[in-house]
Amino acid sequence: MEITAKNLKLNVENGIITEVKQGCVESSLYIAPRFIDLHCHLREPGGEEKETITTGINSAFSGGYGTIFAMPNTSPVCDNPQVLNYIISHSANPYDICVKPVCAITTGLTGEETTDFQALKQHGAGVFSNDGKPVENMELFKNVLKKAAQTNVLIISHSENTDYPPQDPRSEWTAVEREIEAVRQTNGRLHFAHISTKESIELIRQAKKDGLNITAETAPHYFTFSKNDITTTDGRFKMNPPLRNPEDVTAVKTGLKDGTIDIIATDHAPHTAEEKSRPYANSPYGITGFETAFSLAYTNLVLAGILTVEELISKFTSIPAKIAGIKPPQIKAGQKAEFNIIDLDKKCVVKGENFKSKCKITPYEGLELTGKVVQTIIGERIYNL
Repeated sequence: MEITAKNLKLNVENGIITEVKQGCVESSLYIAPRFIDLHCHLREPGGEEKETITTGINSAFSGGYGTIFAMPNTSPVCDNPQVLNYIISHSANPYDICVKPVCAITTGLTGEETTDFQALKQHGAGVFSNDGKPVENMELFKNVLKKAAQTNVLIISHSENTDYPPQDPRSEWTAVEREIEAVRQTNGRLHFAHISTKESIELIRQAKKDGLNITAETAPHYFTFSKNDITTTDGRFKMNPPLRNPEDVTAVKTGLKDGTIDIIATDHAPHTAEEKSRPYANSPYGITGFETAFSLAYTNLVLAGILTVEELISKFTSIPAKIAGIKPPQIKAGQKAEFNIIDLDKKCVVKGENFKSKCKITPYEGLELTGKVVQTIIGERIYNL
C-alpha cells in the first residue's frame, strides 16, 4: 500500500512501514503520528453516567488520539493500586489506544497526605496530579516535588488559589507564582495544567528563562473563546479555569507561539446532558474535548498564522511524549504502521449529536472548523473517521 501526502510518502506492507520519503506533491493530506493527550477525564469508576472508559476511548479515537492520560478524580479516587489496576484492566480496546491512569498526589485528593508514589509506580503509574483539587499547603507541595524527583515521576499541577473565586485571574496566577517558587527552592520538576491567564504565562516564561524545569499546557477553549463569547445561560461554557478576557486569549496564543506553553491538552471532562443544561451557576465544570481539539487548533492557530502545521503536530505528539517520559510516536521504516491521515482542507461543522462521547452538549455547537483527522491506520487496519 502506497500513501502519498503533503509531507510524506509511505509504503506499507503487511502492516509494516517499509519506506518513508519526504512528500513532494500538492495535497491537502498530511500524515502525522497518533496524538497524545496529557490531560483528560474518563469518569470511570463512579461516574459512568457521564462517561465510561470505553466511550472515552471511542471519543479519543475519533479525535486521532493514540495515548491518553486519565485524571484521578474518579470515585473512588485513583490513589491506590486497586483503582489503578481497575482502570488499566478495563482499558482494553480494539484501537490500540494506550490509557495511562494519572494517580492522585494526595490520598482522596484531600491535599493532606501524599500517596505512595513508589508503590503506584510499580503498578504502572508515572504521572501524578490532584487535578480539580489544588495542593495549597506549600510545605507539602515542596515535599511532593522532592518525592517525585526521587521516584522519577511527573507532577501535574492544578494551579488554583482558593482564596479567590475561579473567575478572578488571581485564583490561577497567584497559585502559579507560589508553585514556581516551590520549584525554585527544591530544584524540582513541574508541569502546569490548563493555563489560561496572561499573568500565569508571563510567570512561566520568566521561570523558563531562569532555567527552572517546568512545562505548561493549555486547552483549545482558552485560545478559541473569551468570556465575551459566552452565548447561553446554561453550563455548556462552564469550565475550570473559566474563560478569560480577550487579552488572555491573545497571551495564550503568544505563549503557544514562543514555546512558553509547550503543549495542547484537551481537558476532556464530560458530564450528563441534564447537568450541562442547568443554569450556569448550578452546572458542573467541564466540557468534552477529544473530538474537536485538532480542528480547533488548526483553525485558530495554523490558519491564523500563529503556528506552522509541523509546530502544531509536535504539541500533540513529540512534546507531550517527552514531558510524560514515554516513547515518542514516530513514523519510520521498519515500524508498525500507526498514524493519522489529516485532511487540512476539510471543513466540518461541529454537531454534538455525532460525538462518540456520552456528552453531546458542547460550546462549539455549530462552529465551522477546518482540518480534520479523516483516517487512522493501525497495522493493516484502516479506519475512516
